[in-house]
Amino acid sequence: MSSLTNTTIMEEEPKDTVDSDQKGTLKSKNPRRYSLVHQASCETQHHIGIRRQNTIQHRKQLTDQMRGQKILQQLNDEGVEVIFAANNVTPIDFSVIMTSTDTISVFVADILHNMNTADVQICHVETRESKNTLNGHDVLLDCRATKHQLIQAAELLTRNHVALTHFSIFSKKFVEKNESVIWFPRHISELDKCSKCITKYEPTTDPRHPGHGDKDYIARRKFLNDQALEFKFGDEISYVEYTKEEHDTWKAVYEKLGDLHESHTCAVYRQNLKILQKEKVLTGDKIPQIRDVNKFLQKKTGFELRPCSGLLSARDFLASLAFRVFQTTTYLRHHKSPHHSPEPDLIHELLGHVPMFSDPLLAQMSQDIGLMSLGASDEHIEKLATVYWFIVEFGLCKEDGKLKAIGAGLLSAYGELMHACSDAPEHKDFDPAVTAVQKYEDDDYQPLYFVADSIHDALSKLRKYASSMDRPFSVVYDPFTKSIETIESSADLEKAFSRLSNDLSAITHAADRMKITTTL
Repeated sequence: MSSLTNTTIMEEEPKDTVDSDQKGTLKSKNPRRYSLVHQASCETQHHIGIRRQNTIQHRKQLTDQMRGQKILQQLNDEGVEVIFAANNVTPIDFSVIMTSTDTISVFVADILHNMNTADVQICHVETRESKNTLNGHDVLLDCRATKHQLIQAAELLTRNHVALTHFSIFSKKFVEKNESVIWFPRHISELDKCSKCITKYEPTTDPRHPGHGDKDYIARRKFLNDQALEFKFGDEISYVEYTKEEHDTWKAVYEKLGDLHESHTCAVYRQNLKILQKEKVLTGDKIPQIRDVNKFLQKKTGFELRPCSGLLSARDFLASLAFRVFQTTTYLRHHKSPHHSPEPDLIHELLGHVPMFSDPLLAQMSQDIGLMSLGASDEHIEKLATVYWFIVEFGLCKEDGKLKAIGAGLLSAYGELMHACSDAPEHKDFDPAVTAVQKYEDDDYQPLYFVADSIHDALSKLRKYASSMDRPFSVVYDPFTKSIETIESSADLEKAFSRLSNDLSAITHAADRMKITTTL
């Protein structure tokens, strides 16, 4: 299964919301609909719709193969997919839950007889009183059978056991190697497949966009996006000749946020910003070039920026982080709205993310979220995107008893930074399990922000949260080959342990030398 990004472009009409005080007008001065969370939710609903349509089609096709219509009426959607995917050569493992109003002895006897008639192998049997049917009983079976055997058993049971009220089939939890695994990039070069813009939030189509109707801005934006679309792994990032108007927009934001950064941002951000300024990577007089920023980041944490043309799917965006790659836009917000952008732009990436990606812990936290996303289900992608949004984009931490911003969305937006650190919104302690299911408010500034004790605290909690994710394999990033290694068995651990052993050996040697020096 490949990423949604490669096949689909999703566009939505803007929703007009009404101000509670002034009906008939647009509600928000600060709309921020087009976010990573919005993307993940769209993808989830899109995939649900595709799966539902596939199941309807498969159910129709199975009607021609199964004589008994009763089983198709009772059979759950997953059961339809289990039968449809099976074949008559290789037996599959599956579970069945059945409910009957007959006595348990008669019910079990009929099950065993009909399963035996169809040559279905029963591996495990459990019984219980039914929670949904009065005076009924549930029977759970773990079975092994071919497609033909499974269909025959289902037909026999639904025809011969008239008291049967429920029949559901489920696939086994494990996933066979190289089968049914959601595609994800294994090498950094495969991010070329993860760089396609899927959601269009354009000044040409959305009247809420600050650049709506500005032909020069629209043409400039298209030029920069087309340039980004041409970028491929191994290419040298081109220098962009920014216009005076674009430099002026950058300068206005840079200066406006200057004093606020000193008082409202975390120590890590302030420290790295000063280094970036001292080395003249970030200056107020002109827009930095991505190529120059990358030289700095590579020395600090190994992160790099990669040009993209807009909002990617959540799956593709998060997958890029696994390789310490941040997909960045190259266009700027409209000059008439310099202090707010309803979508990511280059100012957001450079002033918000770059100083934080310069920190080893924040860089590691971002990469960890990316690694968690590889091969994850749509449900987990949506949860990880929400966690990322609330902590990496709009997270806060505590320093000296005060709230300080660590999220890039706050660090690059004057109004929201002031709002987030004030008493106006609600503040909750950062807990990834809670954050992952928090509803995202997209009409205006957030009414709720999550607060970590520190970046180290956030990273620790994220790693603990990752261990709770149900995935049939683990992944390890090899920084030397810039590739992902999947670990499904003890044999897969050897290469990772070998690399770790070499690192530990060097550290141990250094420690021994220090001890000798201290003794002398």
